[in-house]
Amino acid sequence: MFAVTLAVIFADRWSKLWVLNNIPLYGEYNLFPALYPYFRLAHSANTGIAFGLFQGGTFLFTIIAGIAVIAIAAYSLRSGEESLLLSVSLGMMLGGAIGNLWDRIVYGAVVDFLSVRASDSLVWPTFNLADTFIVIGTGLLIVYFLLEEHHARGQAQQADRAPSAS
Repeated sequence: MFAVTLAVIFADRWSKLWVLNNIPLYGEYNLFPALYPYFRLAHSANTGIAFGLFQGGTFLFTIIAGIAVIAIAAYSLRSGEESLLLSVSLGMMLGGAIGNLWDRIVYGAVVDFLSVRASDSLVWPTFNLADTFIVIGTGLLIVYFLLEEHHARGQAQQADRAPSAS
């Protein structure tokens, strides 16, 4: 789990440092010109939460992000290495949370730069690799819990069908 966390932090920090050094704030870079305007790098500073909501809440959201990092770390330590899927999902979430927390502490805002749109009227809010890892990690965690529930239900049904020893 910690190897995944470190890999996510490294990828997130590297990508954000590249953006900070190569794209001015609110500037654009067409990484793949053939995909423009559907995909581009667009440097922005997010002082809010997901999707740019509640701008200006850096202090509050820094505290919330810190609590989230502690909660994910505590849960991962408590759950141990019971599942590769659980370890990967928690590592992705923890690494992403640490990456965005770092930005809030160091820069006062999260560095966002991935811009995706389907049309002029259907534009996804700018995001970053940390956000991507948090979303994928959360999805994997949901899959893990669904698989665990399915497994537990199967064991309960098997126990119900087993002949009782009398």
